[in-house]
Amino acid sequence: MNIRNRKLYLTIRTLLGLIFILSGAAGLMMGNSTQGVPPAMVPIMQALWASGILQMIKTTELISGLMLVAGFYPALASIFLAPVCIGVIIVNARLMPGFVIAGVIISVLNIYLGYAQWDKYKAIFNK
Repeated sequence: MNIRNRKLYLTIRTLLGLIFILSGAAGLMMGNSTQGVPPAMVPIMQALWASGILQMIKTTELISGLMLVAGFYPALASIFLAPVCIGVIIVNARLMPGFVIAGVIISVLNIYLGYAQWDKYKAIFNK
């Protein structure tokens, strides 16, 4: 990877890591509060919180974000975040179409990280 691509990779990795650190920490600190949550999302958020799934998602976001910022197994962090990115797109597309662009942006950033680290993923896709 040349220096320009290396700087782009580090910038995107850090930006995506910070986004997920903030999202994970805010979600865990918010708890079961529905303040600031769009009305269509309130029942879903309450059900996810009551079942413990939301805590698992937000903890995954927080830990993966820290891994990306610290550069600790960033390829693994990108794999952890892939289902979260897909979930964000699906939920936003169904319940908050105005915010679907946020899911697309974080997914594109995560796809770029996967592309930049493709050598580490090749073994997963070989027979």
